[in-house]
Amino acid sequence: MRLPACLMFLALAVSPVSAEPIADQAQRAYALYAGGLSQQAFLGAQYGAGLLKNIAGNWVRLNGPDSRSGTETYGADTEKFCRSQAALTLASANPLTLSLTTNLRGANFSQQYVLIAGSTFGEYTDPAVYLDAAGIGPDKVGGNFDQQRALLLSLANGIVQIYRPSEDILVMTRDRGYPIVLARCPVAPPAPPPEASSMPPAGASPSSSSAAQ
Repeated sequence: MRLPACLMFLALAVSPVSAEPIADQAQRAYALYAGGLSQQAFLGAQYGAGLLKNIAGNWVRLNGPDSRSGTETYGADTEKFCRSQAALTLASANPLTLSLTTNLRGANFSQQYVLIAGSTFGEYTDPAVYLDAAGIGPDKVGGNFDQQRALLLSLANGIVQIYRPSEDILVMTRDRGYPIVLARCPVAPPAPPPEASSMPPAGASPSSSSAAQ
């Protein structure tokens, strides 16, 4: 009788009883890729209300894993980049639009994202401003510069999917290329209020000061 009992215990030990239920996993998937919305709301362009909520502020692009060693570097230099010109400013005037602006020391540019449907956004970057900031404006002539301009514009304009897996992480994906992951820069805590001085105000007599105590 002991052997069957042992086998039963072993079966229970290796069975996936501790695995997360499919319903819970599905709920997380819908929360990520559909913003937790119903199908009707998702297709009705209501996705941006949650995605772009409290989006305003400075963000930086994470490097992800090292391209050669594969070592994870996610967020390792976030604070350093936030104090540099690598910081990007995100803003949203309404639930349908998102703007991304650079903070370079020289020329800057902005990219505009407009919600089309679901989690799909149309990305637009002004060509003249963008190429000038990249240093390959129309003053640079030649076939090589033409190719560079065409490549940059193809990467800065098109269709993107935007997700927000957490309050401080924003993810953009395209039909080609590695996902772009942005992390919110930490906000400095407000300065504490100045401590009240224990000295009596100017012109106050010693008697009035002692009376106030």
